[in-house]
Amino acid sequence: GWHPTEAHTYNDQVERRLEAWLELPKVKMLGEIGLDYYWDTAPWDVQAQVFRRQIAIAKSHGLPITIHNRDATEDTYRILKQEGLPAAGGIMHSFSASPEIADVVINKLNFYVSLGGPVTFKNAKQPKEVAKHVPMDRLLVETDAPYLSPHPFRGKRNEPQRVTLVAQQIAELRDMSYEEVCRQTTENAERLFNLNQA
Repeated sequence: GWHPTEAHTYNDQVERRLEAWLELPKVKMLGEIGLDYYWDTAPWDVQAQVFRRQIAIAKSHGLPITIHNRDATEDTYRILKQEGLPAAGGIMHSFSASPEIADVVINKLNFYVSLGGPVTFKNAKQPKEVAKHVPMDRLLVETDAPYLSPHPFRGKRNEPQRVTLVAQQIAELRDMSYEEVCRQTTENAERLFNLNQA
């Protein structure tokens, strides 16, 4: 996918390249796409146009989408509702909103909620509440490497292997075993990405 902070560079050539990549057998999702009002590197209307176009592409290819949403929750939700969602659903990547917004994206959009390093931060109350609130069959874990490294590596370059720290924190918050969190989030990813289909 074409990240919203680069939306101003999106053109027909980029779109043709994306379409070609989506034909590759190992491609399982389009993303991350969405809106980023924090960095403000591309005009908001341009971001919205590129976001809408990529939703249409994902729908035409039958692929789920992964959403980047930074400081743009209301507009992200509005565009997703207006455009209609891929039947395959999607992920709210690096989710940072409230448990109530998590309910909306799960129940109204049929999305999964993915949590990363911030759930391990000492004063990150909202991600911890979301980790306890989201139904286990709609939860995913991620690193967002090289960003958002979990505690005790906060501020350092993140690595994929640190996803274990995210799963360990969720297990602790939910009073579950680490193994059960790993089993369930793996099943969720396999279901979303159709990883067990021949």
